Amino acid sequence: MTRHSLEDWCRKMSARMWGRQRFITQGCTDRQRLSASAVPGAKVVLYRAPPGYGKSVQVALAANIRDPEHESAVYINRRSYPDARDVTDSLFAALVLYQLEGPESRGTLKSDTDTIEALRDALSNAKKTIRICLDGPGEGADNGDLIEDLICETPGNVKFFIAPGSAGALPRLSLMTGVVTYGADELAFTEGDLKEPEKLGEVTGIDGLEAGNMIQATGGWPALVRLMCQTPNPDLPPASWPETRSYFRDNLLSVLPRHARRFVCNAAMLEEISAECYDYVYKTQQADQEISFLNEKFALLAPTAASGKHLTMHPVLREYLRSVFSATQRERRSYVLKRVAFWHWRRGEYLHSINVALEASDHRWARVVSDSIILDVALRQGEIEVLRTWFEKVPARTIKKIASLSIGYAWTLYFSQQARQAEEMLASSRHPISRGLGSLDEEGWRELVKAIGKATHDELPESQALCEKWIDAFGDRNLVGKGAALTCQAFIASSDRRFEELEELLHKAAVANQSSNQFYAFIWLKAAEIQTELFKGDIVRAMHLLRQADKTAEKIGVPKSFLSKMLGVLEVQILLEQDHHLVSPESAQASFDFALNYGVTDILWGCTQTCSRLLYHQGFRDRAMALLEQARLAASERELPRLNILTKVQLAEFTLLNNEELEPPILPDESELIFTPNQNRAIQAHIALVRSMYRLRLGKQFGVAGNYAREALQAASAISDARTRVAAQYCQALAAFALGSSKSAKRMILDANLLSEHLNCHFTRLWIKEALLSLSPLAQDLFNDLPDDSEAKATKDPDVRIEDSSVPPVPGNAHSTITIKQISLLKCVSNGMTNREIAERLLVTEDTVKWHMKKIFSELKVTNRVQAVTEARLRGLL
Repeated sequence: MTRHSLEDWCRKMSARMWGRQRFITQGCTDRQRLSASAVPGAKVVLYRAPPGYGKSVQVALAANIRDPEHESAVYINRRSYPDARDVTDSLFAALVLYQLEGPESRGTLKSDTDTIEALRDALSNAKKTIRICLDGPGEGADNGDLIEDLICETPGNVKFFIAPGSAGALPRLSLMTGVVTYGADELAFTEGDLKEPEKLGEVTGIDGLEAGNMIQATGGWPALVRLMCQTPNPDLPPASWPETRSYFRDNLLSVLPRHARRFVCNAAMLEEISAECYDYVYKTQQADQEISFLNEKFALLAPTAASGKHLTMHPVLREYLRSVFSATQRERRSYVLKRVAFWHWRRGEYLHSINVALEASDHRWARVVSDSIILDVALRQGEIEVLRTWFEKVPARTIKKIASLSIGYAWTLYFSQQARQAEEMLASSRHPISRGLGSLDEEGWRELVKAIGKATHDELPESQALCEKWIDAFGDRNLVGKGAALTCQAFIASSDRRFEELEELLHKAAVANQSSNQFYAFIWLKAAEIQTELFKGDIVRAMHLLRQADKTAEKIGVPKSFLSKMLGVLEVQILLEQDHHLVSPESAQASFDFALNYGVTDILWGCTQTCSRLLYHQGFRDRAMALLEQARLAASERELPRLNILTKVQLAEFTLLNNEELEPPILPDESELIFTPNQNRAIQAHIALVRSMYRLRLGKQFGVAGNYAREALQAASAISDARTRVAAQYCQALAAFALGSSKSAKRMILDANLLSEHLNCHFTRLWIKEALLSLSPLAQDLFNDLPDDSEAKATKDPDVRIEDSSVPPVPGNAHSTITIKQISLLKCVSNGMTNREIAERLLVTEDTVKWHMKKIFSELKVTNRVQAVTEARLRGLL
């Protein structure tokens, strides 16, 4: 090739490549976490991921420079070559030189090694930052060796952005220092990416609230995210979209060799992908080689976090490949699934085995499964959703013939809120033809299911008595069951607000559960603990316990499915109070749906009240009322009178707020409260609150309104219900204000605000404030006359202000005698406020402030304000 023809070739190739670069980046903006500026110290940024993860986009974006005086970029895309195999190292070097120097490179463009040396010299002497962006380079013979030499020999201002031609190409780069590798996990879109459509150009254009659903459906695979935006059927499974099927067929299967195509379709049928399992199921000996080939070329399989031997495939791709297998090898499908099931059965992996057997419509597992297996899966592992699916596919006559299946199914039905069917199934386990009843009765399994089943149906006193009786009879010989029974007692104590007794039960149950690896009881025990703090209104403590439970579950290997959903139900309630903007309608609805199917009365009611109030606050009043009616219908169908009454009271409150007529709210009669004393008090407090709100709306009978508010406050205080106390104090304050006691009203509001601020129950305060504003015009006058509700921002004493991060907080401090008002005073001190400013904020005298400061100094054993703030933070009081 002559010098002129070489220059002409470089010009044509450069024009093609930069044209491709502009097309690829059209409508796409850098995601900051993947941009060139995110890794300023890196010599090489390497992109390795399966097709469709946007590797080419990232390389093309890296070629965009913002400061031409100090930066230059080279962009080479292997697909632009007429024939990449003809591009020697010297041609590659000439192309790089041409893009760096333009026509001025004419004197150095040659077809021999001189060109390579000229490139080395140019890069070594460069004053600018140079980005060499390479899309599709291959192994050594395809310029790979030269690229590696340039990386090693050039100074730090020459940076490389590379998407190799295959997932395993340029392997030595991964061993070098200064190389940052982005894989599929990093290149996948996150929910945060999708909530910022302006950063993704044409990729999304979605509302931020849809981001979670999109990530859940696609796993963040960029190609699938784009397809989801384009398909007219986004609510269908992604593997069924015509766009997805065409994409996988044309961009994946078509480029795989025949042997690899067959392998991935076969592997998709496995419950867990491993070479050993594949070779057994398909009677081969080449699985290791196929896995190595696929990962080296396409990175389609990734090791699981739990085991390096097991591999995962993207769930959408797996579902698509399974459909291809079923279409092309329909006659072999059942046979293959049965071999997969038998593989897992031999290894004791019964969950996998039964799942696959059911998919193959093979119910023989039900006749050969041992008592210990089914009871372990049901009562210890607590795979309730899986079990429910299993049992619904097995003929009832088969279940009733085997006692362990009857007992396991009854347990599943109880925790699926189908108590009547559970009792019938449990009764069938006594049938004379039922196999294995004797050995099960020796360990008390049937009695245990009945005892705990009563609690799931909100028959708490009966359940308490049966659990005590069961522990006395069987606790020493059945440790798994003992953990479940103690956990049930702990949950009952939580529901009945017997908090002192609960502490001891939590400890006993935790010991039993830990010693027997009782995963399911662990979940419910943590739920009882977190629910207790929600009952108290201590949102700070509830969130701390929730995070702690999640970490502990991860550490001991608790199955994720049920755990994450149960904790999700509780987290929605916590987040609503902390910052209701963090709760999306989708997450609230998902939590409600789960609680409706699997939550006992307290869990379901907590979620129902949270979701309905959120919807009402957002202006979706009809949806809020409909959700309550849905819960009330469930209460009626399941014969749950307490849930029925709880929904009635909340409906009465919504009707009062929503109704322009001055009709009295329809509330339950006192004779209907037939529950435990503290459960009755919780309901009585809410009823009294609604009656107080009704009198406030009438614009008269303010004394009666104050009495009802006081009644609600007393009932709430008796069961340590801080959130209802806050609402009752607000109602009591408005009644006092209407009767002319302005100063007293302000103090009541201030006390309520201090309490809600200390416990982080912000939504309760927002809710009752908005409710009173809608009920009475006097509320606006009261709230307008209050001092600023926020903490002081400025400080006049810089020595007192200490940043929150200076001392790590310690959650909880049960032994402190410092009051909530004194903690609020300490917060004012930490903001540098003077005694006079604190007195004005807290509506007290300066002498009162000084008295409280002496008490604080004495309790904290300090001598000045700076020490007091520091010590308070050390104790977790601030």
